[in-house]
Amino acid sequence: MMQPGEFDRRTHDDGIEVWVTQMGPFMNMNTAFIDRKNGIVAIIDPFDSNRWVEALDEEGLKPTHLLYTHTHRDHTAGFQKMIRNDFGHDLEVWAHSEAVDPVWLRFDVFRPVHATHLWEHVTCTDVEWSAGSIQLTITHTPGHAPGHVTIHGHGVYHAGDLLFTSACGRDDLPGGDPLTLWRSIAHAKNQLIGMPSDWRLIPGHRYDWIDGTTPDWVSIGECLQHNYALNSPTLDAISSME
Repeated sequence: MMQPGEFDRRTHDDGIEVWVTQMGPFMNMNTAFIDRKNGIVAIIDPFDSNRWVEALDEEGLKPTHLLYTHTHRDHTAGFQKMIRNDFGHDLEVWAHSEAVDPVWLRFDVFRPVHATHLWEHVTCTDVEWSAGSIQLTITHTPGHAPGHVTIHGHGVYHAGDLLFTSACGRDDLPGGDPLTLWRSIAHAKNQLIGMPSDWRLIPGHRYDWIDGTTPDWVSIGECLQHNYALNSPTLDAISSME
């Protein structure tokens, strides 16, 4: 289990580095994909911008892309400080168009990010995103929050607040919807079944696992076996409604 601001740094067999860290009082999990050859650093939901910049500086790296799973205030906490840093280049900021809709940003649970690029695909569909040699699949999975996306590639599935290690995200905040959330979970399960079982599922927050421990992540195989939402009879009922 990592301490706040500690980084797990691994190189996937395709040469892309994957950094994972845990930050903040809500134990937010952040993931970054790094292509050193092309100078690309894409960070998902950076919480503590100062710590990210410090860690990257040690390696001679700078953020180039910020990718947001959704715009709840704990996931956008590092945005303002991150964009105030002078990186000597334009920092690309990506989010789903529904996540930055002003109709939701008026609620206190959200914080705006000034997206330079938007994903606009419909619920439970994918778009492919790439920068340098980084290639990721962005899946629109609302229900917990408008415009929520999951992001996977290079050995990890970053679930945001759609799924935690043994549970799923809540649906009672502004813009949440229980039926949409279950549909997103059903779609995610089908995706996960088709992925290598030893890939890591990185949750949006580090919460308790089935044995009472609090791991930073679990394997996709473990999540499929033990996550209560992925094994809920509700998924069968949702499928029968489609």
